[in-house]
Amino acid sequence: MTTPQQSLKLFSTIAMRNVLKAIIPEFEKRTDSHVTIEYGATAQLSERIRAGERADAIMAVSSSIEELMNEGILQPGSRLDFVSSDVAMAVRQGAAAPDISTAEAFKATLLSCRSVCFSKQGASGMYFASLLKKLGIEDEVRAKALVLPEGLTGEPVARGEIELAVQQMSELMQGWGIDIFAKLPPAVQQSTIFSLGSFAETKQAKVIQSLATFMHSPEVGAALRSQGLGPLL
Repeated sequence: MTTPQQSLKLFSTIAMRNVLKAIIPEFEKRTDSHVTIEYGATAQLSERIRAGERADAIMAVSSSIEELMNEGILQPGSRLDFVSSDVAMAVRQGAAAPDISTAEAFKATLLSCRSVCFSKQGASGMYFASLLKKLGIEDEVRAKALVLPEGLTGEPVARGEIELAVQQMSELMQGWGIDIFAKLPPAVQQSTIFSLGSFAETKQAKVIQSLATFMHSPEVGAALRSQGLGPLL
């Protein structure tokens, strides 16, 4: 008798979209499973989950995974850290790249630029908003900023509507018509850890364990690095 194909529903941060598109077909082949993925910013996914939506597993910012475990929504001890991501900046393709090599240069660029785009609920956008406060330039930058509720900040930059895009490197790499010119300088950089967690009610524990093992494989590590991410092997 043929074993029925296993189905796995996965929520995932947008930062992982290109990687998952590349690796999930191979995972499905190896495990004879079918994976359905819904993408969103971590904060948006957390809101949906707290409102009652469920999947089998989630890939999101590690702190949010921890919170959902503490609330009993995710299985205790199911958090698996698998990748780190840095925040970067981009300009329209062919445009001159400003200097952000130091914290001082970064601040000066934000003050002198025509406009900047960052996300409202993504990990990079929330960090960038807090950084503006820390640097004491929140009012000046927000006055000329486009804050996207969701999506890729590089898109309005590619269209020439905005001068600078700020987002996770892997999310900027999902766009077109932009040049990613640098990561934020070390003094103001924040590396985000993304993790895998299992929902408490899932019936797909074996498939999730297979996915956890797969995420630490060499081929997945190569896919992560190709998207500007740092695998945690």
